[in-house]
Amino acid sequence: MGSRNQLLHALKRCLGVGRHQLSVGPRQVVLVTGCDSGLGHSLAVYCYRALHMTVISCCHNLESQGAQLLQEMSKASEHERRMHTWQLDLLQPDSVAQLHAKLEQLLASTDCQLLALVNNAGVMCFGEFEWQLPAQIEQQINCNLLGTMRLTRQLLPLLRQQRARIINVTSHCGFQALPALAPYAATKAALRVWNDALRIELQPYGMEVVNFVPGSFVLESNIAARQQQQAQQQLEAFSAEQLAHYGSYFKAFHQYLSMLSGFKKPNQLQDEALLQKFRDALTNSQPKTLYIHEPWRYKIYRWLFKLTPAPLTDWLVLRFCAMPSYESTQRN
Repeated sequence: MGSRNQLLHALKRCLGVGRHQLSVGPRQVVLVTGCDSGLGHSLAVYCYRALHMTVISCCHNLESQGAQLLQEMSKASEHERRMHTWQLDLLQPDSVAQLHAKLEQLLASTDCQLLALVNNAGVMCFGEFEWQLPAQIEQQINCNLLGTMRLTRQLLPLLRQQRARIINVTSHCGFQALPALAPYAATKAALRVWNDALRIELQPYGMEVVNFVPGSFVLESNIAARQQQQAQQQLEAFSAEQLAHYGSYFKAFHQYLSMLSGFKKPNQLQDEALLQKFRDALTNSQPKTLYIHEPWRYKIYRWLFKLTPAPLTDWLVLRFCAMPSYESTQRN
């Protein structure tokens, strides 16, 4: 009987039976990580201004411009404090534990309900795998994957008690790895399959787990702000043989990526379609398991990647990336 009920429940969800938007407001709390800039900052502002929710915006650096802007929003509200900007370092267990304690205290002292944890924080480093230093590789794994797992595991009892949902922000790289982003893609692919397992595990407790793929925001965020600094570290670690082999290619590659470097002002995304997809993931009674936001170019390539054999897929990936290659620099 239990198996039959589970099957009927699954079929109803496939058909969208009973789907509706939940009513949200100041009593509903959403916790978003990676709010210093980019997507996380924009989602925190959207939940605060458009959905009128209570927002816990987690920033790595409370002195960052993004964190300062979020804190100003909190000061601007005379009647209720709905924006809480807290420091969080996913690599430090003590920081995660302190955030957990503050969250429990907030919920205990108010009549608020925790609606969702949005795992958005991440770091990225460009460069062929041979170039990337062990510290650069480990930072991506520790922040993107282990840090997300660490925070989620710490909060899971509270999330389960509140029947809150988990929204994991992953990447197109989790479906198709791209050259020069091998460690980053590995962390996003790992997040994707972890997300799927977690979704099945938490279903019996009435919890939702969502994979949210927002498209590329490298130019609008600070995820690659230290790219030139990272490139210099890679160059300094080269052996004489590596320098002779990669020299002109390495230089052209990082010159092409120079536009990514430097810290950018936090800006609120104006992509209404993306925000509407996020709203559905956050407030629908039966959210989809996967939300993908992408331009047509991404959609066509993603479709082709699924259909083509590996040699053609590799060629398509290089066309999709359109970055300097070793062969092109040797011909010049």
